[in-house]
Amino acid sequence: MGIGPGSGTGGGDGRAHTGPAGDWGRPTCFVFRFVFVYFLVEFHTAVLQLLPLLEPVATRIDEAKRPFYVWIADRLLGIRIDTFSTSSGDTTYDWVRVAANLAMAALGGVLWTMLDRRRAHPRLADGLRIAIRYVLALSMFTYGLAKVFPLQFHPPEVQTLLKTYGESSPMGLLWTFMGASRPYTIFAGWTEILGGLLLCFRSTQVAGALWTAGVMANVFMLNLCYDVPVKLFSLQLLAMALAVAAPDVPRLAGFFLRNAPVPPADLDGPWTDPRWRRAASAIRVVWLVVTLGVLGWFSAQTASLLVAPASDGGRAGTWEIGEFSRDGGTLPPVAGDARRWRFLTVVERPQGKAVMVRAMDRSERTWIFEGADGGHLLTLFDPARGDPLAPGKGAVAGSLTLVQESEDELRGGGDIGGERIEFRARRVRAGDFLLVNRGFRLVSEAPFNR
Repeated sequence: MGIGPGSGTGGGDGRAHTGPAGDWGRPTCFVFRFVFVYFLVEFHTAVLQLLPLLEPVATRIDEAKRPFYVWIADRLLGIRIDTFSTSSGDTTYDWVRVAANLAMAALGGVLWTMLDRRRAHPRLADGLRIAIRYVLALSMFTYGLAKVFPLQFHPPEVQTLLKTYGESSPMGLLWTFMGASRPYTIFAGWTEILGGLLLCFRSTQVAGALWTAGVMANVFMLNLCYDVPVKLFSLQLLAMALAVAAPDVPRLAGFFLRNAPVPPADLDGPWTDPRWRRAASAIRVVWLVVTLGVLGWFSAQTASLLVAPASDGGRAGTWEIGEFSRDGGTLPPVAGDARRWRFLTVVERPQGKAVMVRAMDRSERTWIFEGADGGHLLTLFDPARGDPLAPGKGAVAGSLTLVQESEDELRGGGDIGGERIEFRARRVRAGDFLLVNRGFRLVSEAPFNR
């Protein structure tokens, strides 16, 4: 997937032009035009998002395009699309949109090649490479900072640690694996940020493209093999990194595969006016400072609100049920009993409040609740949506009174579903689990693999 020839023609200074120059030939022209049209129709709103103030405009444009792709899915493919706004990037709508854009890019490339007999587009090719570099860099900054700050992978909380491996989805297992090691997650984030920084400078664009391609190849395989619904977008980011590196492939092959000397790359491209080059350098510095500053500040603020640990004192946290009764009858902790609670988790965070119950048969139930801060009586509601912490309550499910008798002891009771519930419980902490408390050992006399 290239956007220009590999070596081009030599410049007067003896350097190889890795940008487009001379006669490309029809195959190269078609590949460039295909990539140009595809990037234009698929990522034009991503280009707008390079400027934070234009992000709402990009969102409106994306929403305005939806009926077009819905029409293609319905009339041409016989597919009904009802889902748009989810955390998944692999929805039916996404696949239809990408397939339609690929078809338009192929058609556009053919028509362009038939109607335009020119064999080179140096300014268009260089401009396309610049646009791809910065769109890719912004994605690397966004995903990287989401790892440096614990937004994407949270340290595993008690309700996660209580589950068996067999109860985890492949994606859930991956998220626990990443979140269990904060240093590794930060390292992964900085590899993405470094790739983005290298992409922003002509002198390091090839190194940045190759570095980012390596990072994204690993990310894509994780998404593919652990069923993470960002397979499509991560593949596109990998393809973008390869597209940036493609014009330098002949030089890289000569150096690494044939052990041959290669001339340095032409870092000037078709833009030779020094005034434009100075202006571009200034714009790049301002963009980097503003983008990294805004993303860093937003990530830090979001982390402070959303990633507070569930067991931060008070009644919030996870409790293991000891004594338990329903309608006055004591229920012993028998495995497989769906009516007997085993664990109770209370979440109280700025974005919402919830009570989660795990029964002896491993089934789970979640209610959102209302109640004054520090008050004992909670009114429980069945979630109106899939996210238990999302705004909007469903029907009243009952009430629950929680009284904290000590830091690690809780007494509760209430009426839920027409039954009287009473229980006593002790706090369970994340530090009680081997995955969290094992820690790091520089010297290990024997493997500790459990």
